[in-house]
Amino acid sequence: MGVVRILVVDPAGAQDARLRACLAQPGRHLEVVASAVEALRRLCDEYFAFVLADAESLDMDCLAFARLLRQQPETADLPLVLLAPAGWDGPRTVQAYRSGATEVLHQPVDPDILACKADVLVALYHERRRLDELAQALRMNEIFAAVLSHDLRNPLTAVATGAELLLRNQDPQLVMQTAERIRVSGQRMASMVERLLDAARLRAGTLKTRFERVDLGAIARHIVEEFSGPEHAGRIVLCTHGAVDLVGDAGALGQVLSNLMGNALKHGEKGQDVVVEVDGTAPDAVRVAVKNAGCMQAGLGARAFRPFVRGSTGQGVGLGLYIVSQLVTLHGGRVELRSAQEIGTVVSVTLPRAGGVSESSDAGFGEG
Repeated sequence: MGVVRILVVDPAGAQDARLRACLAQPGRHLEVVASAVEALRRLCDEYFAFVLADAESLDMDCLAFARLLRQQPETADLPLVLLAPAGWDGPRTVQAYRSGATEVLHQPVDPDILACKADVLVALYHERRRLDELAQALRMNEIFAAVLSHDLRNPLTAVATGAELLLRNQDPQLVMQTAERIRVSGQRMASMVERLLDAARLRAGTLKTRFERVDLGAIARHIVEEFSGPEHAGRIVLCTHGAVDLVGDAGALGQVLSNLMGNALKHGEKGQDVVVEVDGTAPDAVRVAVKNAGCMQAGLGARAFRPFVRGSTGQGVGLGLYIVSQLVTLHGGRVELRSAQEIGTVVSVTLPRAGGVSESSDAGFGEG
């Protein structure tokens, strides 16, 4: 089931070492932070089974800390165990529970009791994660069906209408125009289906990869050539610097570049160039930056890397950047997005030359 994280908030470093020892069992990782603010920040970045906080040494009022946890969507259901000083009376303990504490243990705490509480909370964590995964799987099935029925409707209608026109009209110019529309619609449908299949393979862990030394510059040039049709001719400017070879899967890296370039062409300002820079000047990594004119819609930000999140144009199935993030993670890399009026929209991908493979390429699937 993977390592279970437990967050310990101990600003004064005063917690009994025996208490921590009873929590530190195989398969568990104790992360100790020195402030309530740092705890809140970590809780936004990682999943934890529960939080253990010393009410007396906490650098903010423990009841306020409990209320803050309950007010944030990410931590609203996260169990909080407070270690209360011996002098706490009944009303104060009731206040703690009403503020959001899951358990209040009065000092001195018996390590065996804390260990039993921890076992129960970890078991509940595993069960909660299992139910979340089932809910996500059901949600993804519904979304797949909705996307197939909704997003394929327009190009399929264009194909059917075009075929009807070809049957009724033999004018050469009209035939050429209609055939081109059918070809473009067919490509759109094929792209949508392929992205849905890729997302399913990533989800199931069945995406086949072959890691070998590849030339990322050559892969980028090939992808640019794929976008050399009349609609996008000359709009992609490719620049390479330094040694751009690394260990990776050529097909997966090609898809990363194709998705980024396709997104930039689709969502960038019409008629403006898309600049692709492959930078191999760093000794241990290769960086790719894809830039287009124009800003993303307000509030999209990091959500753009979640599945089925689409921009204001409503085009596509909303899987392009999600697949990019998963394939980059698979290579042990990272992806960043910046969008502002003065710089346009820039998606940067940093890939280790050694091809470090992540343990999991499914982080965040189904969120949002």
